[in-house]
Amino acid sequence: MTETQSKAPGPRIPAPDSQETTWFRPEPPRDRSAKPPASEREPDEAGVPVALPDSASVDAPPRSRARALGHGMLTAIRNWPVAVILAVFAVSAMVVPTMTDIATTDDWGYTRSVEILYYDGVLTVFPVVAATAVTQILWGALFALVFGMSLGVMRLSTVVMVALGAIALYAILRMLGVSKSRSALGMGVWLFNPLSFALSFSFMTDPHFSAMMLISLAFYVRGLRPSREHVIAILLGSLFAGFAFLMRQQGALIPFAVGMYLLFTGQVRFNRESIRRVSAVAVLPALMLIGYYAWLRWVNDVPAVQANFLADLQEDGWAGTWLIIQRAPVYVLFYAGLFLLPVLVAILPRRRASDNSTLFSSPVGFYACGAWTTVVLLGLYLAGRRNHEMPFASQFFGLGNVGPPDVLGSRQRLIERGTELPIALTIASAIGAILIGFVICRCLISEPSPERAGFWLIGVVGLWQLVGIFPPSYHYLNRGVTLDRYLLPVIALVIIAVLWALRDVRLLQPVSWVLLAAVAVYSTMATRDYLVYMDSIWSMARYANENGVENDRLDAGSGWDGYHLYTLMLEEDITRARSPQGSPWWVYFYAKPTDSSYIVATDPNVRRGYVTVESREYDQWLEDDPVSVYLLKLWHLPFPVENESTVDPRSDAADSAGDRQGRVTPTPVAAPAPLGSN
Repeated sequence: MTETQSKAPGPRIPAPDSQETTWFRPEPPRDRSAKPPASEREPDEAGVPVALPDSASVDAPPRSRARALGHGMLTAIRNWPVAVILAVFAVSAMVVPTMTDIATTDDWGYTRSVEILYYDGVLTVFPVVAATAVTQILWGALFALVFGMSLGVMRLSTVVMVALGAIALYAILRMLGVSKSRSALGMGVWLFNPLSFALSFSFMTDPHFSAMMLISLAFYVRGLRPSREHVIAILLGSLFAGFAFLMRQQGALIPFAVGMYLLFTGQVRFNRESIRRVSAVAVLPALMLIGYYAWLRWVNDVPAVQANFLADLQEDGWAGTWLIIQRAPVYVLFYAGLFLLPVLVAILPRRRASDNSTLFSSPVGFYACGAWTTVVLLGLYLAGRRNHEMPFASQFFGLGNVGPPDVLGSRQRLIERGTELPIALTIASAIGAILIGFVICRCLISEPSPERAGFWLIGVVGLWQLVGIFPPSYHYLNRGVTLDRYLLPVIALVIIAVLWALRDVRLLQPVSWVLLAAVAVYSTMATRDYLVYMDSIWSMARYANENGVENDRLDAGSGWDGYHLYTLMLEEDITRARSPQGSPWWVYFYAKPTDSSYIVATDPNVRRGYVTVESREYDQWLEDDPVSVYLLKLWHLPFPVENESTVDPRSDAADSAGDRQGRVTPTPVAAPAPLGSN
């Protein structure tokens, strides 16, 4: 804003030739301690302003379609790091067998809902599904309409959604005054860390929700710039916050947190402008929330798992809540510290010198850093006493590689717990967590600016998303307290906060990029290995089908069993598991029809009384020893099974059998389903 422009509060109409009409163009940062010399600037800062002043006429908003196209191409060229990161992500998606026809852990439930919507036009959320999931089902159905219905297409829809979320993260960083190269670095950290990358190749709600949250925040940060509000951007942020709620319930905390931010910053008063601002933030998400619960109440029926959230809270009480309070924040810090190490390591050798700069911008930051460090060190000490090592809450990122095995026999671990490497990983995560605290706390209190306002908006939303981890975690108090995928939204916001706080600190970016490349290679190889592993499991299960084994006699892991047997369980009102005592957890949750006479496993000795009828090796890039998958049967049963139901699974008769076992049949929800947490 120039000296001659009005400083009246509220939204300001930009000049006709102003750059401000470009929504996500950042302002020149106003709260950096000093402008670095040209020799120390980032490559995209030297000689090129981050944004042009309002009076600039270069690249003014186009007034014709041709100029609009040229303006868009120029913007894309200027932000070429985004294209590079997305291109690498696309190449990695080609290395990973994205279109493999398999489901993993819980994502079969969302895929089955998409199938029912695609084939029968009925929107259904299963009783076993804990997440709202509506937006994700609609998103998957859109991809099914374009590319056809398959499990691989559902995985592709997640890859695209995660990429859109990464673009939103880049836009947020640019609006917070972070340079293009560093914003792209943050984008890469978000896309290629093992947890986020592995989830990108599933159809779970967590990556979809995190991406939708980032899109919503990109519009909120743009719309709520101090003295430069943009009502349409706020409304779009609220719309995407509503979509985020329709993926996971904690999406309702996004507009709530934005409202808290407005309240704490004195932007909520009893006047017309405040009413308009608060309405733009809250009305759309509130209407979507009311509409969803009305639909649940009168159309779909409330899923049993969602109905039991409050019961779980009451059962676990304050003791369970206190346990989550102790663990969840520490887990977030350790995971974020590990994933941000490629960035944090690069700040150690050198820091920009400034005659007037101080280590902390205020005493508050110094004491906050001390408290932060104490929490991390205490968490490290208590983890050591429990013999816990990173990854703490492993499901999609663990020592046995990425992805949940959820098959009898599990997978061979790449690294054994108690060895030197997990201990070193835990210590490195703690060091990273301490560095995050130091980086953020040193500029916690700084000169007021649009960038600092955006940081605090992100921070408040992050705190409430931390609260959002609690409800689904009550189900796992006795199994690690929470799951790593629940931490994903908060980790994304920590990445933004760290890169904002490092704007005045010199980074040896080549070091960061080399380390990030190594992480990307590992994540790609590990995720590829996981999908190949799951494909070998499903291929063996199909082989059993081809040889006369019906799915109600087969256990081939949680993904296979849930996908093929859950709707059958509901239709036939099967309330008691038919498998022998000691069967895996998924049999009791959503595969009660199977008697587990035949099982697919990775260990031929996993069950007494079973013999091997088939074994197949499968290829793993990160595993040196040969690994195999086995088809086992009870010793007295025949194989192949000769009966009237033995059909070629590729025939029309097999399709009918697939329909009978719940592949495309709408689900009449007449009885409570087994409790679970998605």
